[in-house]
Amino acid sequence: MRFALCGSLFFSLIALAESPASGLWAELEAKRAKLTSFHQEFEITQTYKLADHSQSSKRQVVLDMSNQRWREMSSSGSGDYIRIFDGSDLLQMEDGGDEYLRSKHRSKEAELPSVYTFGNPDLSKLKEAERRPCAIPGSDHVCVVLEVPLKRSTRYTAPNVSVQVLNGNVRAMFDTETGLLIAARMIEGIDNGRAAYQFDVTRILKRVSFGAAPDASLFKLPSSELREVKELSRWNAARMKKELAGKPAPELTVTDLRGEPIALSALKGRTVLLDFWTTWCPPCRADAPVLDKLHQKYGEKELTIVGISVSEERAIVEKFLKEFPHAFPVVLTTENEMPRPYQVGVFPTYIVINQDGSFAAAVEGDKGFGDLRKLLKKAGMETE
Repeated sequence: MRFALCGSLFFSLIALAESPASGLWAELEAKRAKLTSFHQEFEITQTYKLADHSQSSKRQVVLDMSNQRWREMSSSGSGDYIRIFDGSDLLQMEDGGDEYLRSKHRSKEAELPSVYTFGNPDLSKLKEAERRPCAIPGSDHVCVVLEVPLKRSTRYTAPNVSVQVLNGNVRAMFDTETGLLIAARMIEGIDNGRAAYQFDVTRILKRVSFGAAPDASLFKLPSSELREVKELSRWNAARMKKELAGKPAPELTVTDLRGEPIALSALKGRTVLLDFWTTWCPPCRADAPVLDKLHQKYGEKELTIVGISVSEERAIVEKFLKEFPHAFPVVLTTENEMPRPYQVGVFPTYIVINQDGSFAAAVEGDKGFGDLRKLLKKAGMETE
């Protein structure tokens, strides 16, 4: 097995780099190659730091690797996502969903799981920083810490959507006995064309085992009934009702137009109304005055309304709001990471979240406001 640990950070090209750490890497690679399989569980923390505020999120990643194949499950408040590399193709899907994406691998190197992928490092400056105990329960292994700066590069966050990585660095720790990743921190300076910010990611190993033969089914599609698609379907009201009703609403942590942070988890005790809209949507415009009245009447104590402008740039939305101002906060999906259940494509869509944080209902379209009135009336709020 020949996996390039830490992705592009440590491709076999490292042998060509003028770095004293290259010999050490060859040694680690040889030890790792002896592992026929391994299992790792990581806690990942991501923090976006802007000039006046920051927002953080956490997720858990479970990785299984065997014979140039791997399976990675990422779990967070927005759901569970699976990526499988079967030795030739990369398969991506939502856990429990009925669709999957397939992408052919075009490189000679094996496709890499996300926990072993970093940015565009300056390999010539890779260096060993220190050695210390790995502090893994039941193990007395020694770890080595490697550091490398990142080069300026372009990263695609979605089709036809890119950001500029201006600078950065990686500090990663590996087990000298096995070559496995134990912990890492990557800090990048980012410019998305609208604002500059710092992206800080830490990866901490919580559990590890190796040597045992994994279940071969881990590296295959979980069901023969999954449909291959070019893009995973957006969520709609019917799907939300079916899969989320009565369950804790997926967490949403965003920043509004004024730079104020908003988190659903901090709004328990209040009914929350998420209004997904666009400036070009006539029903959205028609409903907006009623939403403002709701905010004025109940916003002090009982109700929080959050307007979510979908797929439109700040300049367009700000110009619209000067003519049609909203009293409640407005969030841009172009400036925030939206969990899959909140990636809607029908406008308007209204999502109501109960005071206990559970998902109440979702309604959509130009006739959706009638159903919304009924939902709010059940919560003791009149829309007239």
